Amino acid sequence: MKRKIVITGASSEIGLAIAKKLAGLDDELLLQYCRKQEGCAELLRGRAGSAIKADFTKPEELAAFCALADGADILVNAAGLTRTGLLPDLLPADNAAMISVNIRALTEICAAVIPGMCVKRAGVIVNISSVTATRASRGQSVYAGTKGFVEAFTRALAAEYSSRGVRANCVAPGAVEAGSLRELLAYGEKEVKAATSMGRLGKPDDVAGAVSFLCGPDGAFITGQVIHVDGGFRQGL
Repeated sequence: MKRKIVITGASSEIGLAIAKKLAGLDDELLLQYCRKQEGCAELLRGRAGSAIKADFTKPEELAAFCALADGADILVNAAGLTRTGLLPDLLPADNAAMISVNIRALTEICAAVIPGMCVKRAGVIVNISSVTATRASRGQSVYAGTKGFVEAFTRALAAEYSSRGVRANCVAPGAVEAGSLRELLAYGEKEVKAATSMGRLGKPDDVAGAVSFLCGPDGAFITGQVIHVDGGFRQGL
């Protein structure tokens, strides 16, 4: 069955791994990216769909993307922005950007797709959270706060719309070898691994596997949950 799959942050390592894992040959893909298009363009070769450049800190670009997302069967919000620093050192613009991408964009895109999902009595939303929502580190106060919002918001969506066939869940990655974590690994890889009870870093495919499970038939009775993909980092073992 053909599905419309909408993925934000699809050009990131985690976003692209999710897109590759979810996309069937007959599916229509709507992939959002902000800077680099290459991975999205390669994935779309021979497939129906499009890659859309949208900067979610710009309201007009967010609104245009929301209009395109209508009709989604699956929505994965993988777009995220982090700025690290102690709260007094963060610029107001840094905080505004994190709130724009991590909170405002996510809520507005969900609002755009939910009515159509309710009409069909079927739909899946997976929001990518972070281990920082439950175990924050120094320098992550605002970022952690935005991810705490994502988890509470997702539980509320599940309470509101599960009876109408719309399931909403979170996947919360821990120390995954991708994105901004690479900067930390340059000088603290041993410490990061030591804080993970499995003793290794995660891979983008680990996150994609959890998302795929939640979007598929095996996850059909799961809603309002946070699936932690962190190798035991959250337990502090």
